[in-house]
Amino acid sequence: MAKVLILHGWTNRRQQGHWQRHLATALRQQGHIVAYPQFPNTDEPKLDEWQELLAAELDILGEIESGETIVIGHSLGCINWIQGAATGLIKTPVDRVLLVAPADPRMLGEVEGLNVELTNPAVASALHASTSSLTVLASDKDKWTPRGIKVTFGDPLGVEPVIIPGAGHLSLDDGFGYWPGVINWVNDASADLTEV
Repeated sequence: MAKVLILHGWTNRRQQGHWQRHLATALRQQGHIVAYPQFPNTDEPKLDEWQELLAAELDILGEIESGETIVIGHSLGCINWIQGAATGLIKTPVDRVLLVAPADPRMLGEVEGLNVELTNPAVASALHASTSSLTVLASDKDKWTPRGIKVTFGDPLGVEPVIIPGAGHLSLDDGFGYWPGVINWVNDASADLTEV
């Protein structure tokens, strides 16, 4: 049994058909503990509010003594995690973090309270300190990372991104719904995340 925290992105209301909702349902059916909170003001996010809820959800999962702790974010949900790591909000490292289609912070100027500078080595250091295992996954054609995932995230964070070709922003609008690879990955860290 794992404890899984799913972090949605900007404007996401956890709608039917989205891979994160499929993931939450599948993992709950398998007996995992899954937190899939709705972050406030999703159309006009204030990152301070998102950080507050992130901290609360981590505290609650931390009260459950057994099981691996896994965090899976999408888009702004990834930035929420990175900012939490960089500011010291994440006090106890989790076992695994999967950042899916993280949005370039340069594209998120409308998000109030955003304060992530990926080129700052302290940010990469804090992010790696927040987890025993960090995975970044994206498409090679994502409008939210116009400079590319390797340049924007991989190089500054010191990770080799996993690429799913042609998957856009890995959103429902891009036709990205049920995703067996991510479900399998929760159960086995060596599973092929690119299985769609």
